[in-house]
Amino acid sequence: MSFVSPFFLYGLFALAIPVIIHLINFRRYKKVWFTNVRFLSEIKQERQRRSQLRQWILLAIRLLAITSLVIAFAQPYLPSSLRSDKQQQQGVCIFVDNSFSMDAIGNGGKLIETAKEKAREVASAYKPSDKFQLLTNDFEGVHQHFVSRDEFLKLLQEVRISPASRKLSDVVGREKDLLDANPGLARNIFLISDFQEATSDFNQLEPDTITSYFIIPLTANQTGNLYIDTVFFESVVQQPDQLSFLHVRVKNTGSSRLEKIPVKLVINSRQKALASAEADPGSETELILPFTNESGGIQSGYIEIPDYPIVYDDKCYFSYPLITTISVLSINGAEENPYLNALLGTDSIFRFVNASVNHLNYSSFSSFSLIILNQVHPISSGLAQELNRFVVNGGSLLTILPKDLEPSQYKEMMTLPGIPEIENADTGRLRVSNVMVESQVYQDVFEPNSLGQIELPGNADLPVVNYHYPIKLTTTSNLEPLLILQNGDILLCRKPFGKGKIYLLTTPLDLTCSSFPAHLLFVPTLYKIALLSQPGSNLYYFTATNDPIEVPSDTLQGEQIFKILKDDASIEIIPEMRFVDGRMLLYPYDQVREAGLYSILFEDKPLSGLAFNYPRTESDLHCIHSESIHEILEQKEIRSAILLPAGSPSMAKEIREAEQGKPLWKLFLLLALLFLGAEIALIRFFPKH
Repeated sequence: MSFVSPFFLYGLFALAIPVIIHLINFRRYKKVWFTNVRFLSEIKQERQRRSQLRQWILLAIRLLAITSLVIAFAQPYLPSSLRSDKQQQQGVCIFVDNSFSMDAIGNGGKLIETAKEKAREVASAYKPSDKFQLLTNDFEGVHQHFVSRDEFLKLLQEVRISPASRKLSDVVGREKDLLDANPGLARNIFLISDFQEATSDFNQLEPDTITSYFIIPLTANQTGNLYIDTVFFESVVQQPDQLSFLHVRVKNTGSSRLEKIPVKLVINSRQKALASAEADPGSETELILPFTNESGGIQSGYIEIPDYPIVYDDKCYFSYPLITTISVLSINGAEENPYLNALLGTDSIFRFVNASVNHLNYSSFSSFSLIILNQVHPISSGLAQELNRFVVNGGSLLTILPKDLEPSQYKEMMTLPGIPEIENADTGRLRVSNVMVESQVYQDVFEPNSLGQIELPGNADLPVVNYHYPIKLTTTSNLEPLLILQNGDILLCRKPFGKGKIYLLTTPLDLTCSSFPAHLLFVPTLYKIALLSQPGSNLYYFTATNDPIEVPSDTLQGEQIFKILKDDASIEIIPEMRFVDGRMLLYPYDQVREAGLYSILFEDKPLSGLAFNYPRTESDLHCIHSESIHEILEQKEIRSAILLPAGSPSMAKEIREAEQGKPLWKLFLLLALLFLGAEIALIRFFPKH
């Protein structure tokens, strides 16, 4: 405890006055003679003891009354842990959380309105000459500098709910940057938010002895929410007039079980499916919605569930292309492969091109999604470099090893991405013993049994190989076997590399080496490898982000201007365009702020569809309680942080007490009055005799 006016404590010398009065003012008893004084003597002694006890109690009460009065004039207070020089101009940074979760209802109405009211009270606690900064999740340019109090209040009126969401550490970092740029100001940071668990990373804050933190937590009445978390297709590619399976994950963060939740699927303004879901409290449920794709055009739609009052995450928009053409390039060593020509060259879905290894146009690689390296040896360093770039940028490479290749010669091919080391050729007759049916390549090739499991019969007719190259496996190979021979050697494997995939066939594609080219398994294997080579386009993006959007490569020509247009034509933007490794990337930055269906326009014609959804970080409404915040601050030893109760009737008073300490003079004045009242009551109701 400290004192504003400690010189008043000299008044404690006045305690000697009642002590002296009590010492010289004890009553002297007068003697009266009686014939029999035995009983009078007993009465005298009893009254004398009662009188002395009363006098001592009166003395104690008067001493306490004088002490309390003196201390009250000295203005005692409990000092604050904050360091604030009130003579210095104050820099007041106020963060008002305007994310979607602040649209929830609290005791005082919507949390966003309560937060704005608290921000006004904070501003009123400081002088008009102090400097103020308003910061929201939008990180707008107008909020990146100090303003006067009147201008701050005007900016506060314009704050609205936003899809943007920031980590608490990013908010504090932005405010500290502004304070660092103005070293002459006292540093005060106010954080007004519901402090959701997903964004409130208090553990990232570091002790700061020169900055005062004021944390004002707001609480919503309801923390339960039902929302669509994720939407994805079971298959990587979707084709016209083919059955697709759309997976939908619905999360329930509430405390009660929800049943018969209607889930509606709409594509191209037509309802395609309707299902019912159930969700246990604090869990998620996954539904599979089957539907048939239309013949062509841009495919755009949404999944919808009903949930009030939190509705911004009840829809999930998505858009996807239908694969009508797959571009495949076969780089041939000696001659074209008749089996590849028969499978890929005659199917209208493939644009199949044969090219000699000696006559290649490297710049055309980006227009293909799959390149087959058909028994090529040797491989030049230039080709290896271009193939490496092709795979890193998302292409697929199928390498078919040539016959009579020595391992020492093969080392020259090791510069290719993902190619493992091989051993001498094995000419033994071996049958394929294991097909990895759970792999993405064979996922929908075989029919499941009644239990939904895929099991090949023990006597299945599988390819026979009499010439292959064993692979030296290491702990860092990261290979996914697809076809395995009887002796455990790998016939076909896959390896991810960069954004693309590498496939390796360890036997030449020739009937003299294996029966694989003429086997029924050859067709679905090559077909799925080609299908999976398609670049995986995002079903949807999130608003207020800057994830790049890739434009189809066959549209790149000359000077181009791309636009992003909302389907209702309410929003049109021109994104930043970058040409990287043969790919056109569009960067919308945070210009897209509304969820919905969009289109990419080229020369004012729709090129492809886009979908934007609000981030789901705000969907889980569970927040960090004040007690937990206090514990974290204690653990981090952040002594300059104060939690201010949002329900306080006077925020200005709370701030002053937090900065200057809690005054106690009223308490001691009240004690002085109580002691004086006790003295009066003792004198009146307990007389001397």
